[in-house]
Amino acid sequence: MGFTPAQVGEMSLWQFMACADGWARSNSPEAAKRSNDDEFAGIDDFLDAAPEYLH
Repeated sequence: MGFTPAQVGEMSLWQFMACADGWARSNSPEAAKRSNDDEFAGIDDFLDAAPEYLH
């Protein structure tokens, strides 16, 4: 990805994984074929669902 070890050491795990995901998507031949709509299909139903609490 082009980061130095020091730069990676300064990143949080979340930051590094976001960079790795972006790099993989931009360098993947399937990335152009993939739609973000497919990735988030059904998320509206999930977010609108009533929360289930443990009793």
